Amino acid sequence: MLGISTVWKSGEFKDGQELMESLTRLGFSEIELEYRITGDTFKGIRQFLKMTKDVKIVSVHNFFPIPDIHETGGADIFHFSSEDKAERSLAVKYAIKTIRIASDLGARAVVLHLGRVHMDTLSLELFRLYDAGMTGSGEYISKLDEIRMLRDRRRGKTLDMMLLSMDEIQKAAEKYDVNIGIENRYFFEECPNFEEMGAIFDKLGGGRIGYWHDAGHAQVQENLGFVTVKDLLSAYGKFLVGFHLHDAKGHSDHHVPGIGEVDFKLLKKYIKKDTVKILEIHPRETEKDLMAGVDFLKNMGFE
Repeated sequence: MLGISTVWKSGEFKDGQELMESLTRLGFSEIELEYRITGDTFKGIRQFLKMTKDVKIVSVHNFFPIPDIHETGGADIFHFSSEDKAERSLAVKYAIKTIRIASDLGARAVVLHLGRVHMDTLSLELFRLYDAGMTGSGEYISKLDEIRMLRDRRRGKTLDMMLLSMDEIQKAAEKYDVNIGIENRYFFEECPNFEEMGAIFDKLGGGRIGYWHDAGHAQVQENLGFVTVKDLLSAYGKFLVGFHLHDAKGHSDHHVPGIGEVDFKLLKKYIKKDTVKILEIHPRETEKDLMAGVDFLKNMGFE
């Protein structure tokens, strides 16, 4: 069944019951709770869930709700890849809290971002060249190589820290009977990249740690020339926990499905009976366009 992330309306509705009603009135009965939600909003969501048995929280996006020590929250406020012991400890601590909440709600999965390599944001320069139609040029290829080499030089012990963190997270996931989906990222400097994902699954794959495929992020990475969607799914599809379903055009993503370049037929090949399927749509998209995207996916056999 297709679910939807609260991100589409969480900026508009701060009352948790109103937020949930804005999604369920459209026919969605499976929901992902995301990291922009405050503790007060979550209280309203809990009240809503007590009043209905027809709606399921199927996934929760870390860190949830917004941690009490942070003002605005976010999926990247603490990095599992950090060499700073205090920051990494906070990432693990608040992720375990998210996992416990997910378990209490009966969710099947928690989605994680793992961090980033600290380097100049050369991706923005790459976007400029891409927009100028220079993807086949020597300058563009040189910029790709520069980004790859700089990331490799700056990554330090980020992989070691991710492995250490995920070992702790795996234990919590086993305790609370929740699967973990490590999400592929939008920016190349973010973690994990393709090779780091492989190293994590070589050590922890087959347990509670799995792969969360973000369709738009993957398409952007392919469009820019880093890694193809086919390579990602061929390598890590066997570890698939769930999808964030949205479309991408160039380096713009979180569009409604069916208007961009994502090959949803390819994605459909990797769906298993228990795969979580979540529409993660930007608030700019209208209700009419969203429902057209839902129809597009349903006509392709996404149920």
